[in-house]
Amino acid sequence: MRITRCLFMAACICVFVYKGFPQESSQQVTVQSLLDGYLQHDLTLKNLSAEARKTMLDYDASKISNGLSFKIETGTITINTGSDAAARFSPSATVSVPQAKNFSLSVSSSVRIDDKDTTDTCTDTSLSAGIDLYSGVVKQRNVTLLKAERSVLEAKRKLQNGYLSAEKEFYTSLKALYNTASEISSAEKSLYDDTLDFEEVKALEYETTSPKYRSANMKVISDWRTIESKRRELERNTKIFASKCGIEYTGKNALAFLPADIPQVQAVNVLDFNKNAYSDIESALWSQKINALARAADTNVTLSANAGYTFKNTSTVNNADTVDAGATLKLHDTGLAVTSGVSVPVDSTNHDPTYKLGLSFSPNPFRLSKISAAQEALAVEQESISVLSAEQKYDTAVISQQTALEDLLWTKENNSYMYSLYSDQERDLGAYYRQGFISQAEYMSAKVNKETYRIKQLVNAIDIILYNEETSLLFCRDTEIGDEQ
Repeated sequence: MRITRCLFMAACICVFVYKGFPQESSQQVTVQSLLDGYLQHDLTLKNLSAEARKTMLDYDASKISNGLSFKIETGTITINTGSDAAARFSPSATVSVPQAKNFSLSVSSSVRIDDKDTTDTCTDTSLSAGIDLYSGVVKQRNVTLLKAERSVLEAKRKLQNGYLSAEKEFYTSLKALYNTASEISSAEKSLYDDTLDFEEVKALEYETTSPKYRSANMKVISDWRTIESKRRELERNTKIFASKCGIEYTGKNALAFLPADIPQVQAVNVLDFNKNAYSDIESALWSQKINALARAADTNVTLSANAGYTFKNTSTVNNADTVDAGATLKLHDTGLAVTSGVSVPVDSTNHDPTYKLGLSFSPNPFRLSKISAAQEALAVEQESISVLSAEQKYDTAVISQQTALEDLLWTKENNSYMYSLYSDQERDLGAYYRQGFISQAEYMSAKVNKETYRIKQLVNAIDIILYNEETSLLFCRDTEIGDEQ
């Protein structure tokens, strides 16, 4: 009997100290300081930041690769020794401007260097310019650059959403700690209620060996053990949480360490967001757009032309200078390609032109053309279905978020009302207890009820923050993306 009463008194003292006299209050921190530390120590965010910077470098490389280019070559250098000692090579230089209808300008020559004056030093020196009269090169370049830009945007979005996701993890962890504290309050409420029942049993003078007495007694002891178990759980998880925030928690009262207030934020309205900014819709529309541009760039006909001037053209009589022109026509869906050219001498003795003509044919493109057309039609259909599917997801998400917000606001109002009621009750019963009209257990029961709804208000404030973050994550928020990301 004395052991049981000692355990009960120890339980009451333990709970009273834990709830009534907060320790280590000087170590209490704010939500913002904890959140800042949590984000600073989040390795996922650091990786996303590095990935965003890498993607921007890839985009810069893509712009260089698909922009103006210059190339210079010596060609193969051949050196002969002996009586016919000479060196031969074919230097060339080319400038290409893909964005200007694939315009190109090139210079090439054949050079022979020896100690004889009877041979020409340079032959077949050619100046030529080429341009696409009709092709998909410019469109293909634009598609390539758009995809590179998209990769940068998506990397920035991942980093942006990474911050929100990290905040969600932070508040979810903090909410779990408050929920454990709420469970402690509920267990304390059970302890005080069972204590009152036990006092009634003792007042009725039941024998200490009777089942009624033992049952009431064991409930009190069980309540105390539950409180102690939950308290240890809260202390352990608080230390883990603090370490993730870069703070060393050395106290023994988690509630005195955890923030006493949670920032009150205005709940966002899902309908305030642009429907086309819904991430699934935006992604489906982008895919539809870029694929359409890619198909438009994949033209069936390519026509290009070139013109130039060749000094000492060895393919003509007397190695005359020539004016050159040519054209290339490709019909991709038929597998047919035609190349033609003409070189007209400009010396006074010979004006007979030299013609060039080339034909190529491959049957596979023709055989595959119908299949390719059917595949494109199916791709277009699937893209439209993806857009419709995304719109259905949006409608579902709107209903889900609206009902979730209604529940949160109702809970907020109810918690505020109940906290006010229990605050009044705790104040009144406190006066009665000090006057000796009620027992300590009755007063502590009211005090625990007040504490329970105080914690519920904190949890509800976190739930609204989480709701805002979950709603924001449903949409693309490109206007919030800064250059520093």
